[in-house]
This record gives sequence, C-alpha cells and structure tokens, in this order.
Amino acid sequence: VSWTSIGPGAGFFPFWLSVGVAIQGALILVRSLRVPAPSGRAAPFVPREAFRPLLIAFLPMVAVIAALNYLGIYLGGALYLAGYMIFVGRHHWSTVVLVTILLPLALFFIFERWFLLPMPKGLLLEYLLYGR
Repeated sequence: VSWTSIGPGAGFFPFWLSVGVAIQGALILVRSLRVPAPSGRAAPFVPREAFRPLLIAFLPMVAVIAALNYLGIYLGGALYLAGYMIFVGRHHWSTVVLVTILLPLALFFIFERWFLLPMPKGLLLEYLLYGR
C-alpha cells in the first residue's frame, strides 16, 4: 500500500476496498446485535423458491472457475455470459453474440494491453494466441 513515482501502487485500491468492506461488516454486526430478534419463528434467509435461480447462476460459475486453467478468464467468462443471457435473460441471439464477443475483447485490451496485467488465458487461448 504505497505510492510510486507515477501514482498509487498495486495494493492501494485492494487495501482501501477491503478496509471499506471491513468497516461495513463491523457496522452490520453492531446493528444486528443491537436490534432485538423478532418473536416467534424467524423467516429463512433465503426462501425455498429462491434456491433455483440462485443455483442457476451459481453452479455454472463454479464450473467456469473449475475450468479456468483450460478455458481462461476471457473464454470462460464469455461462455458464462452467453449462457446466462440466453437461459436467464432470454435475450435475442444477436445481442448475445455481440456482447459475448465485444465484452471479453474489451476486457482483454484493457487488462492485457492498457494495464499490462496478464490475466489467466487458459490452455486453449494460449495455444490460439501464442502457439504454446
């Protein structure tokens, strides 16, 4: 968490973001301890009917994370985004194709070219881009 000659160092933003999250967590904890619990049976945190949409979003995300070494962040993210847009969002196919091509491409140029920050590309993209 330091400043370099050109501005904030690599850990500056994550450090202050985590400080903010810790403060908010402490405030939520204090509030939950001060407010009395309602009498009787408390409502569940996640209602039973909310589990299906939760799993529809969560399980493919776990699969993409598990396949990160093979697919990489760009291809895995594009596949997840396409699946979510098709099956949950019910978007038109042209919108899905446009977004799933342009967003990972924009993220590639932002992180790899502009920030010079290599992201995990996976075996497939490494082979296609660099022949390795």
